[in-house]
Amino acid sequence: MKPQYLLLLILLLIADIFAYTEVVALIRQPSDVSVIVGLVLLVGLIVLNFIVIRFTFSKLKA
Repeated sequence: MKPQYLLLLILLLIADIFAYTEVVALIRQPSDVSVIVGLVLLVGLIVLNFIVIRFTFSKLKA
């Protein structure tokens, strides 16, 4: 196993925890705009995670 890709996954996990708390704080706001922004950021976070995890697993198998 390549340690730099494992480090990337660990850093992604830490970033996800902080980003998720910010997104949830936005979604809990009473404003419609902040809810929409929170949902868009959540979708972006999911897409980014999918891309990074797929890339890392492909590099770990190679």
